[in-house]
This record gives sequence, C-alpha cells and structure tokens, in this order.
Amino acid sequence: MRKDHYLIGLMKPSKAGRGLVQSEIQGMLPSNFTLTSVALGIRDLVESQISAALGRIEEAAEELASRHVDVITVGGTPPVVVGGYGFDRKIIERINRVTPIPATTSQTSADKAMTLLRAKKIIVVTPFRNDINHAIKRYMEDSGFEIGSLKTVEAPFEQFPEIPPSVPYDLALEGLKAAPDAQCLFIPCAAWPVSEIIEPLEKETGLPVIASAQAEVWGALRLMGIKTPIQGYGLILRDY
Repeated sequence: MRKDHYLIGLMKPSKAGRGLVQSEIQGMLPSNFTLTSVALGIRDLVESQISAALGRIEEAAEELASRHVDVITVGGTPPVVVGGYGFDRKIIERINRVTPIPATTSQTSADKAMTLLRAKKIIVVTPFRNDINHAIKRYMEDSGFEIGSLKTVEAPFEQFPEIPPSVPYDLALEGLKAAPDAQCLFIPCAAWPVSEIIEPLEKETGLPVIASAQAEVWGALRLMGIKTPIQGYGLILRDY
C-alpha cells in the first residue's frame, strides 16, 4: 500500500564532516521521503576502524528499526569491498536477522544499477588510497565487471567533503581517455560532492554515471517498489 510519507534509514560510515552525505541523499529524494541516519563510527579507512564499524551493524539496525524506517541502506564502499565478493549479502543477512525491514547496501545498489544498464567495462573514480582502490577493483572484477580505468585523488579521509566537484569530473574525463570503449562511469563514496556533476558528465561523455549517493536513493526506492522518476541526477534515477 502506498503511503503519504516514507522514511529511509541510512547507516553512514562516519559522523565527522559527513553532513554532506545526508544533504546529498536528501536532496535527491522526492518530497515525501525523509532520511534518518546512524553513524558506524569510522574515523579513518584502516582495517581496525572498518572492522569495528562492521561490528555495529546489528546495533545500528535495531536503532533504525526503532525509528520505524521503511527501508535500510548501508552506506560506504570500503566496508563492503574489503570483505570481498558477496560480503554485501552477508551484511544484509545480518540486518535481516535483526529486523524484517528491507535492507541493501550502497555497493549492492550500484552493482545492480550497472548490471541493469548492461555495463561491463567501467571507469572508476575514487577519493581513496590505493589499498581501498585495489579492494574495489578486486570486488568489481569478481562481480563480473571489467575495470577499464581507475583514477583516484588519494585524499585523506577527513578531507573527502572538501574536494571540489571539478576534481572527480576531470578524473572521469581522464579515465575515458584511457578507456574510450568503457560503458559506464562509477564514482564511489557519498562523502565527496559529486551529485552536481552526474548530469553534466553524462552529457559530455554520453555514458551513464553511477555514484554512491545516487545509487543509494535508487536502490532504496526500488527495494520498496517505487519507481518515481527523479530529474537532475542521471539516467538511472530518471529512467529506471
């Protein structure tokens, strides 16, 4: 049954400096959707911090369930890809043991979006260090994608929100030069400002762009069976 208002529950990796994540996602949502979030406490993208955050999944799921959310999405590419192929399903299963509320992860949604678009060869643009980039490459290749090019800023974790949107834009164009036969641009991480470059990049390159915040919105809505077209944030939210 359709409702007048929906509440999306987000597990975001970190609290500090991540108001951008909340605003990017909320800005893409239809007016009858609200976002509520809990932070998993990552302060840096190191193994101990990621492991500790993953240990809080059940607690975070219980908290979001207590707020009566309609769907749960787990943000953050690193916590998923470091676990290897299929680890997203394990996270979802852990949430499902706590609550029957439908759940997904941002990486799950991004993978599904690229698969729906029949994109196999991907240009990846990230703000991450190379150890995380290697994990992304391995995870995506094991998921059936080919990485045509991977471009990175290698910025410190706390500086992600301060990276100008022109930086991922230019890196995406560099990636296309390196892999002119690529079929999609993938920009993981919702903690750097990329929502405003999705449409311009699609127009300039002729390729669909999948970004983490955009994929989270798309995945959450589709998990609820809602296909409201959303303008201004790329092909996947507009047409799929």
